[in-house]
Amino acid sequence: MSRVAAVPFHLRRSEDAFTGTSVTSTTETVHGLLRLEADRLVLQWRLARQTQHVGSMSVHTDEELEEVRELTIPLSGLAGAGLRRRWWMPWSTPLLVLRAADLRAFEEVAGEGGLRQAHPAELILRLRRTDVPVAEEFASELDLALAERALAEAEEGPALPGSVPSARRLDPGKGEGSA
Repeated sequence: MSRVAAVPFHLRRSEDAFTGTSVTSTTETVHGLLRLEADRLVLQWRLARQTQHVGSMSVHTDEELEEVRELTIPLSGLAGAGLRRRWWMPWSTPLLVLRAADLRAFEEVAGEGGLRQAHPAELILRLRRTDVPVAEEFASELDLALAERALAEAEEGPALPGSVPSARRLDPGKGEGSA
């Protein structure tokens, strides 16, 4: 079954540096897209960085826009996806959480050079409230693709060690070794 589920996401982080006579504020905004294609997850994102320098005699802003980056993750590296909402803050931003089955799956994304995630086994992405239905559909399709993959592997996989190759029928009243 062909799937082309896609969901947009965003991340925002900021950092301030103070010195005796100046303040430097850096705000990074990441806009991205998750796309499920057959047996892989495609993650694309672009980073926009705005740096404001405020000194005693000057104020100026630098803006950078990086190239679109792309990462392809095979479904074997994923364990699932789900939406997370904070029940104590219903107005907060909903989150899409991707769980890894292998820590190497998000290595390029989670580190300092990527999206800087707190845990290497989870990729937590912010959503617009209007994208929640699309994200729910995406998470369902990803879970379905993972289940279909597991089923296909189970059907093709080798027999378990020590398992009986085929079932044998015994005649009623006759056990093994009886004459």
